[in-house]
Amino acid sequence: MEIGKNDIPKSLCDYLSLLQLKYDCETVCSLVSSLQKDGVTAFGIIPYISLTTMSALEILASDKDLFQESDILQIKDVRLKLKIFEDGYGKSKKMLLNIDYLQDQVFKNMLKFGFMKTWNIHQNLGIYTDANKRVVGNTQYSYYLLQDNRLLKKSIEKVADAYFTSPDKFNLDEQTGRDCYEYAYKCGQIIGSIQSGFENFDTPVSIATKRSTVQYHYTDYNTNVKSSLFPRGEDGKATTLYLLHILSTINFLLYVLNSYENDDYGWWLKVNYIAYYYSIHKLKDLQQHFIQNKLMTQDISNYFEDLDIENAPYINGTFRNCVMHSRLVDKNEIAIIAPAYLDKSKPLFGLVETCFNGMDYQQLKLSLVSETTKISNVLSRWLGVESLQVKPL
Repeated sequence: MEIGKNDIPKSLCDYLSLLQLKYDCETVCSLVSSLQKDGVTAFGIIPYISLTTMSALEILASDKDLFQESDILQIKDVRLKLKIFEDGYGKSKKMLLNIDYLQDQVFKNMLKFGFMKTWNIHQNLGIYTDANKRVVGNTQYSYYLLQDNRLLKKSIEKVADAYFTSPDKFNLDEQTGRDCYEYAYKCGQIIGSIQSGFENFDTPVSIATKRSTVQYHYTDYNTNVKSSLFPRGEDGKATTLYLLHILSTINFLLYVLNSYENDDYGWWLKVNYIAYYYSIHKLKDLQQHFIQNKLMTQDISNYFEDLDIENAPYINGTFRNCVMHSRLVDKNEIAIIAPAYLDKSKPLFGLVETCFNGMDYQQLKLSLVSETTKISNVLSRWLGVESLQVKPL
C-alpha cells in the first residue's frame, strides 16, 4: 500500500519512536535476566539484542558517548546477520564455504596427532535440536555471527592466509567464547543505560518475560563426508548449509525465544517479522539460483511449491524498515502511521494496522508464527531432519 503525507507531526513520531525504544530496552533487559544460561541460547539471542542496540544508536545518534565507532560498526555488522546473509546466494555461498573452511581447520587442529588431519575423521559442524528433534542452532552459524563479513567475502586463498597467519584468532572454543561475552557485555551496557535513562520518560512500565527451559540435544557432522545430511558430499554442501542456517534461525525463534514471551509491547512482533521476512528473501535468492543455473530438479521444485514463497502474504518493505530501524517516519521524514490508526495504547501505535490494511497486532503476530512454522516444516523435510541421530547435550 502507498503511504502518503498525513497530519501526524514528526515531533509526535519521534516521541513514539523513543517510547518504543524504551519498551524494547525494558523487554530485552527482562529477557536477558530470564534466559537459560548456555551457549546455544546465548549465541541465538545475539542478533536480536543487536537489533535493539543498533536501533538505539540510530535513534540517539547525537549522543556520541554511547559507543566507540568500532563498536558501532560491529553491532551494525551483527544486526545485518538477522538477514542470515545480506547478499544474494552467489556471494552467500562464498561466505558459507569460507566459514566451513575455517571450522574445518579449527577442528583438524584439535586432533592429537598431525598426521590424522588428512583422515577426515574430525567433525566440523555441530547441530543443536530441542527434545522434539527440531533444529534450533548449529555451530557454523554461531561462529559466523561474530566473524568479520569483510574477510568472509574474500577468496578462499585470502581466508586461508588469514587463518595460517593467526590461527588462535579463529579458535572456536576460546576466542569465539570470549568475543561473545565481550560483545554481549557491550550491548548490555548500552541497553541498560537507556533503560535507566528512560525510567522517567512517559509513564513507568514494567515488562515481564517468562522463564523457560529447553532440553538441548546435539549431533556432529563432517561436512566433507557423504551422509544423510550431506547426501551429495562436497557438491551439495553449500545448499545444505544455507538451508540449515535458515532453519536454525527461524526455529530458534519459534521453539526457544518465543517461549519466553509474556508481556508484549512490540518487540516480540518485530523479531518474529524479521525472521519471517528474511527467510522468504533468502529462499527466493536460492530459488533464483536453481532456476538461472538449471539446477532445479523435480524434488527441489516440489519443496518450493510447498513453500509458495512467491505468494508470501506479509511481505511489506515499509514495515520491515520500521522494525529494523525503529523510526516511525520515512526517508522524507513523513509519518508512516495513518492518522485513522494512530493509538498510543496499541503495540507499535497503529503501525501494523497502517501497513497491513487494518489487520490488528495480535492477528499479524499469530499469522507470522503460522507462516514461519510452515517454512520450518518444509525445510525440515528437505534436509531430512528426522534422520538426525541426536544425544542430550
